[in-house]
Amino acid sequence: RASSVGFLVGTRHLNKSISFAYFTIKDRLPQILTRVIDTLHRHKNEFFEEHGEKGVEAEKRAISFLSKLRNELQTDKPVTPLEDELPDAGLWNQYLDYQRNLSNGNGEPSWFQSPWLYVECYMYRRIHAALAQK
Repeated sequence: RASSVGFLVGTRHLNKSISFAYFTIKDRLPQILTRVIDTLHRHKNEFFEEHGEKGVEAEKRAISFLSKLRNELQTDKPVTPLEDELPDAGLWNQYLDYQRNLSNGNGEPSWFQSPWLYVECYMYRRIHAALAQK
């Protein structure tokens, strides 16, 4: 299945500092993550009012998860397999395996060395996982 979508997203890397893809990964996505984290901070009292201490703990876990994600993105860390229990995790991990196979042993797919559409969607999927934690 992953091979059938490969031509849609391409295998261009993001090392072209003037490209839209590079700008998106370097600037826009970290800004989006920062806004999500800030929004969670601002709603801390609401989490407490609705869910008590469990709500506050869930908010802290989500912020920690998203802060780690932002660091991974900004420092061009390898894209990691999804480890959550959401039903589509296997499909995402299958596509990551496909990207690994394309690299022909030239390293792990990373944020700036992977197709931009994939890593942008992957970021939103990880945000979803952070917010869906129990």
